[in-house]
Amino acid sequence: MIDRRSLLTTLGAAAAGVATSTANSAAASAATPSAPAISIPSRPDVSFLRTDELVNRERAQAVMTRENIDAFVVTQPTNVFYLGNHWPNLDRMGFRHSVFVIYPRDPQRPVTLVMSGFLHYYRYADDVELPNRIVFPYTMPEADGSAAPTRLHRVLDESLLSSREKYRRKTSAGAEPPSPSADVALQRALRHLGLTRARLAIDDPAIERLLGKQDFSGSTTPAEDHLRRIRLAKSPAEIRLMRIAAQHNVDAAMAMVATVRTAGSTGALRNRFFAEAAARGNQAVFIVIDGSSSEIADAPIRDGMAFSIDCVSSFLHYHGDFARTIFVGEPHPLMRRGTSAIFTAWQEVRSQLRPGMRFVDVQRIGRESMKKQGADFSVNFTPHSVGLWHSDHPQPSVAEGRSVEALVLEKNMVLSVDCPIMDTGMGGTCHLEDLVLIGEDGATPIHSVPPNILSV
Repeated sequence: MIDRRSLLTTLGAAAAGVATSTANSAAASAATPSAPAISIPSRPDVSFLRTDELVNRERAQAVMTRENIDAFVVTQPTNVFYLGNHWPNLDRMGFRHSVFVIYPRDPQRPVTLVMSGFLHYYRYADDVELPNRIVFPYTMPEADGSAAPTRLHRVLDESLLSSREKYRRKTSAGAEPPSPSADVALQRALRHLGLTRARLAIDDPAIERLLGKQDFSGSTTPAEDHLRRIRLAKSPAEIRLMRIAAQHNVDAAMAMVATVRTAGSTGALRNRFFAEAAARGNQAVFIVIDGSSSEIADAPIRDGMAFSIDCVSSFLHYHGDFARTIFVGEPHPLMRRGTSAIFTAWQEVRSQLRPGMRFVDVQRIGRESMKKQGADFSVNFTPHSVGLWHSDHPQPSVAEGRSVEALVLEKNMVLSVDCPIMDTGMGGTCHLEDLVLIGEDGATPIHSVPPNILSV
């Protein structure tokens, strides 16, 4: 536990911008304290994303071999980014199926992208310098059905071209000849790779329809759970991104906590978290405050309150997830008992996390700890893998007899164990959550670990 004075001292280092009181007169001391200013930390170096593959290639090939998959063919932005290191521009604007990635099992076959010729030049060239990649661009059909040339920016004075612009034009020139549409480009790509009779794992029904228009005589299977299974163990590039995302998320949450006394309401507190996340380069996904994930709820913050926060934001699409309990003054004794119990249980769970442990074992250890403490609170101790999604593991399927509880911890998995108390009528709400990296001998946090209780 940390008291209010210690918390504010800590936040001065962890979230630059936490200011002291500006009271220098009787009038100033009587005024409502102003919230600390939002500071903008320096941007981390993420240039490794140009040259380091996100996907764990060795793991991908193992899963594809086991499942008899010759190639993934994906178009959903998350999967395009994971397999291609490139997030589709057009999908951000409401267009769908703008990019396809073909990721073959055979390493001798290149990873292949189907995308707009202009965006290959305009965006992809700035993002990716990975080897063994080819691009089949598409443009628009001419009157005779042929493809229009890829449109580039018009050059007014060649002597004024920047090195970046020269590189973009060179990258565009290195692509395959353009096709008049995305489906024609996809067809050409599959022929080039020798995959027209293959077993393909696809992530969108649109791909099935496009394959039906082509000379494809292979078979398809859903890709999503296979990709999530690959992503259970993070590649080195993913771990680097997860550390950045998680630390930014914690820093944004702690900077928000420093404003609890001045925020006035839970709605204002929510806005502050969103702003603090953005200042660090993260994109807020959601925040649960006092047990509510409503984005329109706005309750006053009063002395004596005790409430939980559960903060999720992403950096370059990789997620941080962090939860704590805040005491605004002195809480009800039930709150102190509850927060102490889940902290003790989480320490016991974390000390035993190892590769090979099942998700259900994680839950069992947590519940047994609560029982040993004589703590009669309802806590699920729900484990989930975190990465490109907040819950980035294969999803349960009643029809196929699969459950999350049967999943097994693996080395290089980034794991969260949710520890909220699911009871009410206890004088507030409790939560505790950190992200840990599963190693050969245990689990270590991937971000700084503030106290379990934050008193303001």
